Amino acid sequence: MDTDLLKLLEKAGFTEKEAKVYLALLEFGQADVSDIAKKSELKRSIIYVLLEGLIKRGYVSMVLNKKINTYQATDPLVILSQLKSVTKDFSEMIPMFRTLHNKSGNRPKISYIENKEGIWNIYQEINQSKEALFVSSYEKIERHFPGALEDWVKHYKKGLIPLKGKHLVANNKFDLDAMKKFKVLGQEVRYLADVTDLKMDFAMYENKLAIVSLEENPFAVVIKSAELVNSLKIIFEIAWNQGKKFD
Repeated sequence: MDTDLLKLLEKAGFTEKEAKVYLALLEFGQADVSDIAKKSELKRSIIYVLLEGLIKRGYVSMVLNKKINTYQATDPLVILSQLKSVTKDFSEMIPMFRTLHNKSGNRPKISYIENKEGIWNIYQEINQSKEALFVSSYEKIERHFPGALEDWVKHYKKGLIPLKGKHLVANNKFDLDAMKKFKVLGQEVRYLADVTDLKMDFAMYENKLAIVSLEENPFAVVIKSAELVNSLKIIFEIAWNQGKKFD
């Protein structure tokens, strides 16, 4: 079975076994449990359970007027439609989620992340902010997340990233070249003439401060505190004013 399709279905909410059953039915068009078992390499007993769940969610249907119970997969567009519906509903409920999250008072909320997937999610969250301030090493970001800058530029051009940022970087060829691309896209960019290397990435967005260590084993700390961010913005502006503009 196509591993990319399996992984995509898993991202869409399928378990690995559900994805195998669904793909098997797509390939067959119509199939009974024996055929599904051969194709998916799953036991018949578990397939009955999986089919029941997939039918309830509208991803599989039973073919009528067959002597042996026969099943077929619904069009993949059904999955896409349900995902869009969930995304829309979730988007509308974001204010309520945030209200619940903020009920604990004004104490800073601190999160610690020590895996690349979690760090990447932080960057994705920052990208969806309206504004952000950065002191960054894009050279090291690219080292840990190959292709990240190219994807960022591509998604920004398509309008998928609303972010307007100020980017302060070190004085090295990689970061200067990256900032030239950012400048063309309308981002504000400057560099620190006396600094050639940064080992950490600082980002201030909304009322959060994200600090990412970009050493061999990256980790991140995210602090949610409007008071802290407002104070650090003053320090950032001092550094920004000392930064060199691009020609």
